[in-house]
Amino acid sequence: MFVEVVRLFIVLIATAGGFALGRGPEGAEAGNGAVVGATLGALTGYVVGGFFGRLLNQVKRVAERRIDEVPAHRVLAGAVGSILLGVLAGVVSVPAALLVPAPYGWFGVGLCTWAGVLQGFGIGARKSDQLLAMAGLSSRPLVRASPYGSEEQEAVVMDTSAVIDGRLLGLARAGFLKGALLVPRFVLDELQAIADAQDPNRRRRGRRGLEMLEAMQHQSGIEVHVLDDEVPEHEEVDAKLVALARRLKANLLTVDEPLQRVAELQGVRCLSLRRLADGVRPVHVPGEVVLVPITREGKEPGQGVGFLDDGTMVVVGDAAPMVGREIEVRITSNVQTSMGRMLFASLAPPSVNA
Repeated sequence: MFVEVVRLFIVLIATAGGFALGRGPEGAEAGNGAVVGATLGALTGYVVGGFFGRLLNQVKRVAERRIDEVPAHRVLAGAVGSILLGVLAGVVSVPAALLVPAPYGWFGVGLCTWAGVLQGFGIGARKSDQLLAMAGLSSRPLVRASPYGSEEQEAVVMDTSAVIDGRLLGLARAGFLKGALLVPRFVLDELQAIADAQDPNRRRRGRRGLEMLEAMQHQSGIEVHVLDDEVPEHEEVDAKLVALARRLKANLLTVDEPLQRVAELQGVRCLSLRRLADGVRPVHVPGEVVLVPITREGKEPGQGVGFLDDGTMVVVGDAAPMVGREIEVRITSNVQTSMGRMLFASLAPPSVNA
């Protein structure tokens, strides 16, 4: 279609030109010469128009391919830069053009404007990331949560502490995590840095987190999406997570208590693995007798320390001589700390042991 339009346009121009040349001097009547000129012009325009139409079509396709390869944010920033610098160059060159004879002066104005457009596009495209960051925008497309979340199950943004936590995969397999789990690219970068750390423990945790993400991608009922969005207005990863969760209107899954407090103060709903673990632990009331292995001595003289199967620490009075043994103790009280619930107990009476 493009070739035919170009050809028709050139045929019309060539026909009009042949008619004018064949008619002769201005004011002469149109005779056989005008008809012959118009016919030759139309034929010439048809041939030349087809050639130029196909040539322009090829140029248009190459330009389209080049534009498709350039990111959208660079095209936008380049277009804005070309408009601003082109207008500025045109305005600045007008006074100089008035000092030159008319044809040459305005030709100089057009040349300066064209140079400003080209230079402005180049500067805007090269500095697109910085220019968008100054405007508080991201150079990467924002992945919206609406395609992932639903009324029944909202999307969840995961931070690094949740990814490297060993309990996350178990929760997913048990069916407590459903829907879309969103992993920002900067969280993956931080996870990769942990996996490459010099410290063996950090390196082991980072690699376990990467393996867990890979396993969750194959878990039925769960969709793991990597977000390529950046948050250039913040430098810290925690601040990026909170801002991204607010922008996407998604929940934040974390084990980091300070991050959770900051996020909740900003209106972000948090899913804490630590709170979940504390909530599903068995509640032991004072007077209950439980079986506890004593693993070490406590801080106070005579105390022994053991741990239940769920990880709850139990401090037992007068149990220091029984380190390495599993004994029955009676719960006397419990204390909730920042690290979780801690139980205090005493040795069970011999009648209970019997």
